[in-house]
Amino acid sequence: MSEETDRLHPIDTDGLVVLLQEYFALPAGKAQPTSTLETLGLDSLALMELAVVLEERTGAGLDDQLAGLTPAHTVAQVADALRSAPA
Repeated sequence: MSEETDRLHPIDTDGLVVLLQEYFALPAGKAQPTSTLETLGLDSLALMELAVVLEERTGAGLDDQLAGLTPAHTVAQVADALRSAPA
């Protein structure tokens, strides 16, 4: 698969876990659907980085879906917000 094809896929909860582990160098198993972004060590700057990475990977503008993103959100809540993104 090409890099372009890899980037333009919707991200589900499992995919978000993998992305968080890879991009933020989290130990395997640390990121779980019920983990809050805060417990994963993501601060407000990291949340901005995450939003940019998610937009690049999905190929969608996610401003509306991620506008209220805070460190208190869980991985599953972020994945749910991504599902509501326009195709």
